Amino acid sequence: MRFVIMKYLVICIVCTLSPLLAMGQSADRPEWVNGYFKEMSNSYVEVVSATGHNVQQARNMAVQEAVRRRSLATGEEANVATSGNEINVVSNHNLIVKSRILDEYVAQVSDGYVVYLLVQTAKNPSFQYEQVRVTNEYGFSPCAFVPGLMQIKKGSVGKGAFFIGAEIAFVGGIVVAECMRSSNISKMNSTHSVANKKSYADNADMCANVRNVAIAGAAAIYLWNVIDGIAAKGKKHIDISENKSLDIMPYVALDGGGLALSFSF
Repeated sequence: MRFVIMKYLVICIVCTLSPLLAMGQSADRPEWVNGYFKEMSNSYVEVVSATGHNVQQARNMAVQEAVRRRSLATGEEANVATSGNEINVVSNHNLIVKSRILDEYVAQVSDGYVVYLLVQTAKNPSFQYEQVRVTNEYGFSPCAFVPGLMQIKKGSVGKGAFFIGAEIAFVGGIVVAECMRSSNISKMNSTHSVANKKSYADNADMCANVRNVAIAGAAAIYLWNVIDGIAAKGKKHIDISENKSLDIMPYVALDGGGLALSFSF
């Protein structure tokens, strides 16, 4: 019995000390690198990539590819340069491209580098960009109250698995310790041997101590999970806002004899 209790206690301790391993599993490769396209009212967001002998060459070729896609309809060629994240197009014709780089990812391959660009291009140079950003911040979600779920949602699968495993281990320790405590009390009440009564009482006290430690551990892990789920940053994701607005205009309703509100979307 002592061995079983110690086994569960060791499991709880291992699960408590394992976050360093779990937290180290963070991938920096954005999901959009695998392919992304989104068309909006004024612009569209897409992924372009190119391979070069060095990063700058690959980046320039990727930018050229973004403009080439935009200029397919016109059949005109243009020279492309970048200034920060803005893409500048120089052409002797009427080709005008308004485009910008939202995010960039570089991967090294055997023959050089591959540069992936997440690019937003306006459908017309006079159009304003929709608000698009690549961020590792997440808004509040009720998922934070479920152990490990918010961490998995943010892309930290290893950390999420840690919180799930640790909570299960501590809750399991609570159940096993309480069952053994109850069993020892039952045996203590059913025997007339003083020596056995003392032995069962000691075992019951030890089980109660293990149960209390497991309760404290489960509570600490749960609280840590909630705080981490709300505050920790996650894997990069694309956040798009298509300039939605709500205008509220008060006016006097003559036929209704009072004040009314007009809602415009």
